[in-house]
Amino acid sequence: MGRVSSFEDRDVYAAVGRLMAEQGQATVTALRDTTGISIGSLYHRFGSREGVMAEAWLYAVRTFHMRIMAAFANDDAMQAGVKAALATPRFCRDEADIALVLVCCRPSEFLNDQTPKLLREQLVHVNDEVGNAMMDFSRRINRPLLTCRLAIIAFPLGAVRLFLPKATVPKSIDVELEQSVRNLLG
Repeated sequence: MGRVSSFEDRDVYAAVGRLMAEQGQATVTALRDTTGISIGSLYHRFGSREGVMAEAWLYAVRTFHMRIMAAFANDDAMQAGVKAALATPRFCRDEADIALVLVCCRPSEFLNDQTPKLLREQLVHVNDEVGNAMMDFSRRINRPLLTCRLAIIAFPLGAVRLFLPKATVPKSIDVELEQSVRNLLG
């Protein structure tokens, strides 16, 4: 019977986000120094630095996707679009360290030839559900997919990047984004 982990994976992923934003890299030594988790425990749990990085990316994407999918479930199409767009700044405020993984970094910083095969396979399909939901949303409001992607993904991402990683995303950005999304999708 295996030992119960003495740390939460989420804490490691948050440390990865902070380190990547502050230092441009997250080494196992830096993770140890930041989290207080031994290098042996990190390797035991994640297998390698590449395992930590890939799992941090997957966790951040999946956590964010839950918000987008919940927004798309709204019966009112315009409200679904607005909520989906506002998922980005709200995620950045609610899950700031995890959001840094997605907002301040490129996927290539988390994935490479050394990434474990099982994680690479998961990464191939991590965006499928949200991609399908975005296509359904596009048909639902009878707007081009590109227009929907700009309104729901690109504009909110650009807006939060004005602030992160140096400052907190202000709530006032939500008002501006909502108006922009309504204009673009309306």
